[in-house]
Amino acid sequence: MTTPAGRRLMIGFEGLDPEPVLAPVLRETGAGSVILFARNLVDAAQARDLVTRIRSLVDWPLLLAVDQEGGPVVRLTEGATVFPGNMALGAADDAELALRQGRVSGAELAAIGFDLNLAPVVDLQTNPVNPGIGIRSFGDDPSRGAALATALVRGHAEAGVATCLKHFPGLGAAAVDPHVDLPVLDASLEDLRVPHLEVFSRVFAETGDLPVTVMTTHLLARGLDAERPATLSRRVVDGLLRRELGFGGLVVSDCLEMGAIVKHGGVPEAAVGAAVAGHDLLPVCHTAERQRGAARALTAALAEGRLDREEHEAALARILALNERSRPDPGTTAAEDGAGLAREISRRAVHLFADPGGLLPLAADAAVLVIAVRPRLLVGIEEDARRDPRAPIAGAFGAAGLRRTEVLACDPADADARAAAVSRARVHPGPVVLLGWDARGDADAANLLAALVAACAPRLIAAHLRNPFDQALVPAEVTALATFGFHRAQLEALAAVLAGAVEARGRMPAAWR
Repeated sequence: MTTPAGRRLMIGFEGLDPEPVLAPVLRETGAGSVILFARNLVDAAQARDLVTRIRSLVDWPLLLAVDQEGGPVVRLTEGATVFPGNMALGAADDAELALRQGRVSGAELAAIGFDLNLAPVVDLQTNPVNPGIGIRSFGDDPSRGAALATALVRGHAEAGVATCLKHFPGLGAAAVDPHVDLPVLDASLEDLRVPHLEVFSRVFAETGDLPVTVMTTHLLARGLDAERPATLSRRVVDGLLRRELGFGGLVVSDCLEMGAIVKHGGVPEAAVGAAVAGHDLLPVCHTAERQRGAARALTAALAEGRLDREEHEAALARILALNERSRPDPGTTAAEDGAGLAREISRRAVHLFADPGGLLPLAADAAVLVIAVRPRLLVGIEEDARRDPRAPIAGAFGAAGLRRTEVLACDPADADARAAAVSRARVHPGPVVLLGWDARGDADAANLLAALVAACAPRLIAAHLRNPFDQALVPAEVTALATFGFHRAQLEALAAVLAGAVEARGRMPAAWR
């Protein structure tokens, strides 16, 4: 029986029940992979049942994938460890921590039945205003990034879970998020070789014996291909990635329903273009009709000869080989307590930019005002930004012994709320802690920061949760720290540093000016 061309698709669906939408699309397209998002997942037990149900829908093997990066991109938060994320690992700069994280994450995903974790991000954050990478990156150093990525890959592999190095050829210098539109770089090939291609090459050299894949990104780098983004460029995928850098494993494109693609052409034709470029697996993650259209377009391209049959068969073989090689062990158990490891990484990561006035540590009886900027989504792939941070913040500060803490949530877009927060800070007699989110990308948040500096600079502590590059907006006379993330363990680590129970040992792993 001929394998359908749609076998090269990775598809997603809405909701918790795979029967109404996913089942018919799987059968019509013959898709070989399914990706799950937070919209599909409740907790680990439900996820395990869902994966089993999905596999039972068809009589061919399915590659089950998830984006469980840690940090801002976490699909499963209940029954699985929520790790601080890549930049926290970069700030801690300890490959052993990354290996331990990979082992725990791999074991947890294996127990659910996932074959592939679409992580780690290895993009080097060389542009402080990059909107799509930020704390998803290990930093800007290729040696550190390669060491940490390799450790995560090895840890997952011990549990039989494949990983994915993303986003080739490197998205860290971009100024546009491809979820929104197409980023364009004028960089030459030599500009990209060091450090952006270098980090991929280093990890390839260290992980050639492991089940590792590569994801390309929707980035038009003029020095690589002046006309086509990487996902549609044979020069980039077949030429640079496969032939020059020698990567022989499975190559997957980024989702073909991102703004970078849908704003500049149709999804079905993009699926053909990505296949011709040299990709094995083609994600169409959201829309059933686009998934059906992509399968039809791939079938027609194969019949018409636009899609080389020999290359097509090789792609199918790589998908099957990864599926057979990963084979997660559902009986795998984590090597250590994940929550404890997340706390350890969080504590090791906290970075102190400056404490010019000697505000730290705070006295246990200090009256502390915490102004928490209300979180918002910064990245199209992000699903788990906390909407009301007051309860976990109060709990974290109380646990650190700072029991006279008042928490005020503030939406910077609300001018009245912004003014009220500044007024409260001005009359507050003790230290004021601003838990920032993204002042560099949000003018209202930047105005809030500036107003608080004017109102209470000697007492102000700026703590960057979501965007450490906000430090560029903080005057030298203000105490400032970064946690490189906003999860509970990171709030607890910040409070422990403020209280003097933990030393801020992390280092900023990327240039922020």
